[in-house]
Amino acid sequence: MNKIFINQVGFFESDKKKAVLNFAAPSFQIVDEKGSSVYTGETTHFGEDEISGEDTYIADFSDFKTSGKYKVVSKDASSSYFEINKNVYDKLMKDICKCFYFLRCGDALDEKYAGVYYHKPCHLSLATVYGENTDPVDVSGGWHDAGDYGRYSTAGAVAVAHLLYGVRFFDCLLDVHYDIPKEKCDRGQLPEILAEVKVELEFLMKMQRENGSVWHKVTTFNHAPFVMPEDDKEELFLFNVSSIATADIAAVFALAYSVYKNYDKAFADKLMERSLLAYKWLKENPDELLFHNAEGSNTGEYGEAEDKSNRFWAACALYEATSDGKYYSDAMELKDKIEVFDANAKKKGYQGNVFTCLGWAEVAGLGALSLLLKREDNALSILSRNSFLSEADRLLEVCTHNGFGLCMDKKDFIWGSNMELLKYMMVLTVAERISGKEEYKNAIRSGIDYILGCNSMDTSYVTGNGEKAFKNPHLRPTAVDGIQQPWPGLVSGGPNIGLQDERAKEVPAGSAPMKCYYDHIDCYSLNEITIYWNSPLVFVMAGLLNQ
Repeated sequence: MNKIFINQVGFFESDKKKAVLNFAAPSFQIVDEKGSSVYTGETTHFGEDEISGEDTYIADFSDFKTSGKYKVVSKDASSSYFEINKNVYDKLMKDICKCFYFLRCGDALDEKYAGVYYHKPCHLSLATVYGENTDPVDVSGGWHDAGDYGRYSTAGAVAVAHLLYGVRFFDCLLDVHYDIPKEKCDRGQLPEILAEVKVELEFLMKMQRENGSVWHKVTTFNHAPFVMPEDDKEELFLFNVSSIATADIAAVFALAYSVYKNYDKAFADKLMERSLLAYKWLKENPDELLFHNAEGSNTGEYGEAEDKSNRFWAACALYEATSDGKYYSDAMELKDKIEVFDANAKKKGYQGNVFTCLGWAEVAGLGALSLLLKREDNALSILSRNSFLSEADRLLEVCTHNGFGLCMDKKDFIWGSNMELLKYMMVLTVAERISGKEEYKNAIRSGIDYILGCNSMDTSYVTGNGEKAFKNPHLRPTAVDGIQQPWPGLVSGGPNIGLQDERAKEVPAGSAPMKCYYDHIDCYSLNEITIYWNSPLVFVMAGLLNQ
């Protein structure tokens, strides 16, 4: 079937603009809402590529800059409508930021602001410390992590980090205004994004024990059935302390201190106090204390293979915040250990740079971001700059191998492939900020195009944004709230060659990686959402809007 794939949200007037056709056509037209042809151009033949399974033709219309609403037409095919204007991403940016508000846990949503997506207070009961005969603990608040109602220290810390590094690098993020209660913004003293992040930070503080260590997660023993949050009444458990959670909290509290000290000194000082306490525990407990689920429990494990990158992030964040050389020394020592781990990973085929890893499992790249913010010319800062530039150049090479200009190989289409892409786009965004290299900007734009519909599924992977935006996330409240459309701004996990759930196995055998997707609520391996899939898109969009 002849199809034309396009970014279904649209473009700034000055953007490079393209559509991708999966059929041979010498020319194409841009047609306005009245059906009038306003531009004619020629296509170029890229050819077949492995990740899309398409014989692709590129329709480049970068020199068309007239504001309006249009579609691309060629032969018998038409693209979705898209817009060209200077405010084209305003709604998208507000939606992906407000998404965190809808994911709030506890007694946090206000019907005035949540509208039809309001739900009653949830998960307010005290949590039992699993395996200990101690008093139950209040750990209410924060954000639901994903399609389930669990709340996880490492995942929460990384999502917060993406947002706060976004604020540190691109202050335009502070000017994104969306509808949340003003009392949650300290009566207007905090920008909305910082008010929202504070909700999660206050929860993460509750996850820290008096000795500085941090519980890995709070969940029911098993995943809740598909019920509304307030109907999930099973006992809450705080599961074991881990060194990875403790290190991530030490890092993110130090990062948060650097932001909130300009708004609320008392809150910032509390963050620093908690960061130092967590770091003290790490120094007193140098051996890895990793995490594994309790026998019989099936909630998210968020297990990691090591804690060196987490400790590195903590040391770098504290060095950036305090300028105390002892944290730099610790980071240097950890760098050598991380490089050994990285060398072993490369023997297994991993091609990236470990000091640009920005996910929940490998976080050395977050430490590198703190070093870049320090703006020094010491060995670690130079390593950080070189790592981001070399990884960005690797990604540019990857872009040349497919007709979509996408910085992804076949191996990148795993569970949460859209996060893989968004992490790569974060790298490109930082590299572009360092160097100003135009090729990085082009690769970022191609990634945005893909997320918003220029892909062989012809699907925008952000709810409520794009004519063919996905509508059936694996997310409990949207599954059972009786509302046809999910709330806007949710990012899908995306295509996944693993097809790890039963419904996903309905994807035709032998499908190209980009086509291993099904917009169905049962597809937890393809179509779940998470806070740390939204947060890198916020970072990347902030970089785009900052230009």
